[in-house]
Amino acid sequence: MTKFSTDIAENKSDTSTFTNPFTNTVYHRGKLQVNVDQDEVLGAEAQAIMDRQVKYIPATTHPDFPAIIDVTHVAIGPFVSSLKDNLFFDAVLNVGTSAVFGYNHPKIFPRLQRLGSALAGFVGAGTDFFFTSRHGAPAAQDLAELMTTFASEAYGGEYMMNFANAGTEANENAVKVAMFRKFRQVKEMLGEDLYRDMCDQLGITLLRPGVDELWTNYPFFLVAFHGAFHGRTGTSNTLSMSKARQKEGYQSVPYVVHVPYGDEVDFARHIDFTPLKDLIKEKRLRQVIESRKAPADLVAALIMESVQGEGGYVIPNKDFLRKLSDFVGQMRPRGMCFLSDEVQTGFFRTGEFSGMQNWYKTYPNLRPDLMSFAKPLHVGGVLIDKRLVSDWPGGKFSGTWAEGNLLSIATAYFTLEELRSVDPTLNKPYPEYAKESGQYLRDLFSKMQEQFEKKMPGAKLIENVRGVGPMNAFDVPSHDFQEAIIFESFRHGLHILGTGERSIRVFGTIDQRKREAEMLTEILGRVIERVAEQSRTKEKSVIKSV
Repeated sequence: MTKFSTDIAENKSDTSTFTNPFTNTVYHRGKLQVNVDQDEVLGAEAQAIMDRQVKYIPATTHPDFPAIIDVTHVAIGPFVSSLKDNLFFDAVLNVGTSAVFGYNHPKIFPRLQRLGSALAGFVGAGTDFFFTSRHGAPAAQDLAELMTTFASEAYGGEYMMNFANAGTEANENAVKVAMFRKFRQVKEMLGEDLYRDMCDQLGITLLRPGVDELWTNYPFFLVAFHGAFHGRTGTSNTLSMSKARQKEGYQSVPYVVHVPYGDEVDFARHIDFTPLKDLIKEKRLRQVIESRKAPADLVAALIMESVQGEGGYVIPNKDFLRKLSDFVGQMRPRGMCFLSDEVQTGFFRTGEFSGMQNWYKTYPNLRPDLMSFAKPLHVGGVLIDKRLVSDWPGGKFSGTWAEGNLLSIATAYFTLEELRSVDPTLNKPYPEYAKESGQYLRDLFSKMQEQFEKKMPGAKLIENVRGVGPMNAFDVPSHDFQEAIIFESFRHGLHILGTGERSIRVFGTIDQRKREAEMLTEILGRVIERVAEQSRTKEKSVIKSV
């Protein structure tokens, strides 16, 4: 039997606790240690659970080993149970879908428990009915008011909020706002005759002649980035450009242009700035589009992750942000919306309400017209600059569960309320603490990098430590090395994911204690050293056999 446990000193001043509602056992966050029986977590019971799932559910992202989570036992902050007495450190936070506090914040969990007794099993058609709140149960309008207040405090102006069922639908709805706005702009700019001429040149016809004015398609462009991930539904999947297996064999929507996410981007290579009327009258519109350029007046939106997730945790540098800012400033007067995908970075995951705030402070053009949220929000949603929907027709978009998912809405609402307070353990506002704790973890990674370089010169086991707030990453030597670290970390009680070709990403809670950062790096240090030794042993055996 092979066991692994951490031995990090207790934090006796940490008052955060979780009381298991089934056993009434109290767990103290400041005392918990990672504890795994490596045979059990990979054993027959775990394998049977995984096998049963893949028997009935098609394999998704990580079917390679049984990362079993049981939130009904111990779950607080980054700590979560697996099978039996195995306790893991979760640096994935369910790929960001856990609350920004991780599991079961002591001021939020009891409130949700109480509401759960009434709301359990209820999800209503929130776009068809109006819900009210009593007995402490917030409704969609309460969450919308809070979200729009945070947005106005961040960027000024007024916002409205549309709810959705997930992040991909939030992006779909955000694109719908931009598309319909562009449709009305172009119709007004061209008039009926020139609009029909445009459609004729592009082979777009009336869908139901003599019935209505629906066309078979609308030639409005979206600009997205290489490395992007925006979801798995039709338009969102087309906008994504991260992994081939996410797109191969699936039909894409037309009129999407992808550009590099970095300072090598040259927007002029992908955009034709000729006025649309001229392109139509000169009959050059099809030629421009077939040359894989977007006519500037037909660009409805540019969508961007403020920090790329699947692309490798890519943080935009100054040269890229300057080019982006100039482009948005040039295109916004021509009707382009700037859409910030905050599904992963929103809700203070970077120490700011939205990730784009980190760049907007220096580049004011990067004020989003639209922001998509999900994951820690627990529902999907789009924050929309109010001017874009001041005369929005009813029924242009809808969602079955969104506004009626009252328990999820309560989770988000209580989380935002708590984010305005001061945790007694931290003694400072959460956003401020999140930035400091993120920097503390990056400093620990940098120290580990220096130690490995001294111990194994030239091996470059850790490179390019980077991050914003609690979202952090570093590079390792290869994709195989990355995969080995993920598996070996699991064996040592650490849930962690790779990103890009050879990066390791770490999701910290926004209230991550120093003790937890030290626990995380202790495990990673042990794991990386073990994988490096295994790699060297393998290399020696290959050389010897040759």
